Amino acid sequence: MKKEFYLKNVIPFNPLYAYLLAIPCVLLWGGVYYYFLGVNFKLSFMMIFGLLCFITMYFAMKLISADITLKFDKDHLYIIRNNNKEEKYFKSDIKGFYSYNYNTSQKRSALKLELQLTNDRKIFIDSIEGMDVSILINIVKTLQSELNFEIIEKNRFNNRFWYSTK
Repeated sequence: MKKEFYLKNVIPFNPLYAYLLAIPCVLLWGGVYYYFLGVNFKLSFMMIFGLLCFITMYFAMKLISADITLKFDKDHLYIIRNNNKEEKYFKSDIKGFYSYNYNTSQKRSALKLELQLTNDRKIFIDSIEGMDVSILINIVKTLQSELNFEIIEKNRFNNRFWYSTK
């Protein structure tokens, strides 16, 4: 299996902080709508301003995203962001990770990983664009084999799995 993965347009921090971008975008475009149209509700203009709001959020997310390289060696997991200094984690310090089930009929999906360390720190790796599902399955299988993890808990409500040792 491949021991190095290059991921583009990834949010390397808690995605809730990135979703907070929605508030200023909605306020900005809502203010522009109110300035030009006042309280007169027109569905067509509301759809246009809604689209502008989503486009603004998408480009803001692309601006704060990073390119990440995940690498493995015998004892470590390396996370390199934007070709800068690498972060090195002992494999023994990772107590588990959450990931979605990518064994579906879809051809593309977004990467959602949450690695949990023994010191209760979390590492988030969330892509903002869809990736080929075969790559996502390969990433999860590589993480599973490198860390000697197996599926411990299946959350069928949101199709999210917890991988760890028994």
